[in-house]
Amino acid sequence: MSECRVGKAIAAVAGLARGAKPSRREARREAIMQAATQLFVEKGYGATSLNDVVRLSGGSLSTLYDMFGNKAGLFQAIVTHRCEMMTGLFDHPDVHSRPVGEALTEHGTRLLSVLVADDTVAAMRTVIAEALQFPELAQVFYESGPIQGRQRVAGYLAEQMRRGVLRTDDPVEAAADFCHLVIRDAQMNAIMGLPYPDTAAAITRQVGHAVEQFLRMYRADGAVQPAANLPGTAA
Repeated sequence: MSECRVGKAIAAVAGLARGAKPSRREARREAIMQAATQLFVEKGYGATSLNDVVRLSGGSLSTLYDMFGNKAGLFQAIVTHRCEMMTGLFDHPDVHSRPVGEALTEHGTRLLSVLVADDTVAAMRTVIAEALQFPELAQVFYESGPIQGRQRVAGYLAEQMRRGVLRTDDPVEAAADFCHLVIRDAQMNAIMGLPYPDTAAAITRQVGHAVEQFLRMYRADGAVQPAANLPGTAA
């Protein structure tokens, strides 16, 4: 990624997660989710109707119902898709054979890039603003986003512990530690309009530091590369 607003570079992360060219149905599904995200941010979740989404995305209401069921299902699909963009690394069959620092650096970069992207921040503001009126919104977001993401990280860490690369510990707690080290106050600052890592270089520095600290805590052999030597952390 170049030195630019992270929100403008998010398409690169999305491309990594998608892989092959989507089918016509997948393209239609993505168009609906993009339209819904835009409307949820602009109008709010409660004020957005499924007819609004269809008018913006094209297609038909019957197709939308077939794919998502209802508005809550559409919102859940949006959050799940965003989570998959962050955790797609763990779908690769060779992920466990890669150096742990390299894999964690790639995941951390995806994670932080998506969380501070302009559209993610705008969606988070919507969730916060409407959570009291629509408590299911916050619940769906939490279960389909942070919980799912940490479970996938925990699965990866559990296998690295089984292989003896990381010391044996609670992988769920270890996943929480890693995510906290990567995110720190970045997303909250972005939501509040305060300074946050908004360039590729800034994200690289923050992720590199997080990976170094995490391996210092959890690596089985105690040998930790400096952040500058971890793959993907060059300035």
